Amino acid sequence: MVIIGAGGHGRVMLDVLRCQGKAEVVGFVDDAELLHGQIVDGVKVLGGMEELAKIREDGATGFVVAIGKNALRAEKYGQACALGLEPWDAIHPSAVIARDVEWCPGLEVVAGVIINTGARLGCNVILNTACSVDHDCRLGDHTFVGPGVRFGGTITVGEGAFIGIGAILLPGKKVGEWAVVGGGAVVTRDVPANTVVVGCPAGPMERQGGCGS
Repeated sequence: MVIIGAGGHGRVMLDVLRCQGKAEVVGFVDDAELLHGQIVDGVKVLGGMEELAKIREDGATGFVVAIGKNALRAEKYGQACALGLEPWDAIHPSAVIARDVEWCPGLEVVAGVIINTGARLGCNVILNTACSVDHDCRLGDHTFVGPGVRFGGTITVGEGAFIGIGAILLPGKKVGEWAVVGGGAVVTRDVPANTVVVGCPAGPMERQGGCGS
């Protein structure tokens, strides 16, 4: 298989896949030309996205998109699928996932993640280090959940939303499509689509302040 993105998250995904022990990573692809030909944690950066067709012809069948920017990750996911590559689930062995959790292809789960009963996850979702997703949450395609995020039960997150490091979402709240919840924010009410919220309680960026403001 191949990892799309050779930055920090690419290295994390390489470690996760090695811990899984289910696939051989044949290389990275990354559109940053300065990385081409470099060795990252023992794996070569083969070139940009134009290399995917050749990699597919050479026998690679799977891929993981290791890019934090959601719109770009969604774009690369679609490109790889169009070439006939299969999105791979990269799930660290230390993750705790309830038996009835359901997800679509391309799930990325880093060390220490907890996903509780009844959760439903879309395609190409990233659950980063030690975050927790409580019961009956719904996460749309291409969402990103940062390290240490805490979801209460029955949270709904729309497609492409980004939840920053250490954010807390109270039970039953909704985050709209392509919204951004800033790091450390406490979401006490629904977040509209295409909105950036920060602070405690979370509000539009221009209203940011200290906890309790």
